[in-house]
This record gives sequence, C-alpha cells and structure tokens, in this order.
Amino acid sequence: MLTIVHIVGFKPDERAWMESAFGRSVASVVFVDDDEALLASVPSGPGHCLIASADVDGAATLRLVRELRKRGVTLPVIVLGPHTAFRTAIDIARLEATDFLERPVSVRQLRAAVHRACMDSR
Repeated sequence: MLTIVHIVGFKPDERAWMESAFGRSVASVVFVDDDEALLASVPSGPGHCLIASADVDGAATLRLVRELRKRGVTLPVIVLGPHTAFRTAIDIARLEATDFLERPVSVRQLRAAVHRACMDSR
C-alpha cells in the first residue's frame, strides 16, 4: 500500500527535515500551507495520514482535529509538540488523534508513527 503523508504547518527547515526523514519510505509527502487549505481538500482513503504541529498554538491544532472529527473524517492524525504540552496531548487523544510525539522526534520515531497510523487506517 502506498503511504501519503500530508503535513500542515511547520517552518521551512522542519519541512525539509521531515521530507528527508521519510525519503523513500513513503510514496509522497504533501505540504499544506494552513488548516483552511487542508479542510478545503481533506485527504482520504487508505494510506493517507496527517502530521500537525502543536508547538506554536496547541489550541489551533485541537480545533483542526476537532473539526476533522466533527466532519466524520477518520484520517489518522499525528501531532508533534513540545514535551511540556501534556495537557494538549491529553486533549488530542480525547479527540481521537492517532498519536502525539514529543519533541525532539527522531527519524525512526516519525517513520514508525506514520507506519502505525497508515496500517491502523486500513
């Protein structure tokens, strides 16, 4: 099965790191500029997953996941956030996000989370 990783937000250097981290382990990496763009064209189907950041504004990430679930979208969501975002991690889990990874995240952790997310969405 092909894996397509959609990434919303993040700084250019973080995007470059994630793209290189996945290398050939996924079919493609798609960068989405903001939440509105993602919601306008929500990816779906097996093999798709979303990575979002809770570093700058955990509340915005919660709103995004809440809106996806409200629309009935079961897209696996992996949230990256600081180790101090314990409350955000709990709230994200309650919204049925797939995973919450504390920064710093290794290439191995990121790949494993995407693999689990895409396998669980089958």
